[in-house]
Amino acid sequence: MDLPGFQIPRPVLHRVDADYTPLHCPREQCPSRSQVPFAYQCKGRFDRKVDGRTVQRYKCLVCRKGFSSQTFRLDYRLKKPWLPLAILQALISKCSVRQAGRNLASKPDTVLHHLELLGEQALQVHALFMERHKREGPGLSGTFQLDELETFETDRRLQPLTVPILIEKKTWFVVHGEVGSLPARANLREHDVQRKKAWEKAAGGKRVSQSKQATTACFDVLREHLGKDASFDVQTDEKKSYRTVLRKVFGKQIRHQWVNSKAVRNRANLLFPVNNTLAQMRDNLSRLVRRSWCHSKRARNLRLHLWVWILYRNYVREITNGNKKESSASAVGIARRRLTARELLQWKAVIPRAA
Repeated sequence: MDLPGFQIPRPVLHRVDADYTPLHCPREQCPSRSQVPFAYQCKGRFDRKVDGRTVQRYKCLVCRKGFSSQTFRLDYRLKKPWLPLAILQALISKCSVRQAGRNLASKPDTVLHHLELLGEQALQVHALFMERHKREGPGLSGTFQLDELETFETDRRLQPLTVPILIEKKTWFVVHGEVGSLPARANLREHDVQRKKAWEKAAGGKRVSQSKQATTACFDVLREHLGKDASFDVQTDEKKSYRTVLRKVFGKQIRHQWVNSKAVRNRANLLFPVNNTLAQMRDNLSRLVRRSWCHSKRARNLRLHLWVWILYRNYVREITNGNKKESSASAVGIARRRLTARELLQWKAVIPRAA
């Protein structure tokens, strides 16, 4: 299959690698991680055959071991360094894991490996942006909305899942998302009842609801990253557990508005921004499309896929079709500009320059 990634350019010194400064030794056992200051020296360069880049070598002056700038890149030890970007574009475009593998001449296991790589990168980069915004000020403030989307893993009746999403209302910035289990559905047919009993016997117990834990995790992240003395409101539907969770996380001093979940979900609905965000998720993620055989087989993979989409939705996608220069993250003040996917996938858990 002839893809642009196979057209290897001439070896040139990569600008980002040339300016890169290692912050620590990659070896966790190195004394510079905990006991003594880190020091290094440059030890030449080498050309990567796989993509033609020239990479800088270093030597740690503490443990005397060698490493390179490539050690800190997301495509470290990948035979196809262009694949993470291609797989990200596929995963946020309603493409299934198997079809992405067919399109990119890769096995499904390779796509799943990159899904884990991308999901962890998305979690770490988002956390770094949020921490910087709280540290340098002013922190989060405004009106926030939370709602839950229901899907499943493996079996729609026996293994449903809840996906709560917390957003900032004005910019639609996704603050946090989680995945939790739900009990098996009620009013099952006799055949499904027997399957449920067999599953519970194999799993060692009944399936429990993790809705409260998942929504609590979302509000915990909001509490941790609120600005000092920030004014904020929370809007949800009338689910009773939300009030309990909000009182537990924020105490009694919380302005909470709620709307009947059966109200028409048009632009006049108070929860239109979060409802539209959930609709975008169902449209962009193959795992969430209704009545599809692309559904998740494991909740863990759904969570990774969800975070890949959150990274794209917050930092890469334009906030509206009429405003191409701004993303949700730049509009809310967490990022200084709209970023590209390539920038976010260069270095492991590092905020891109001038971002």
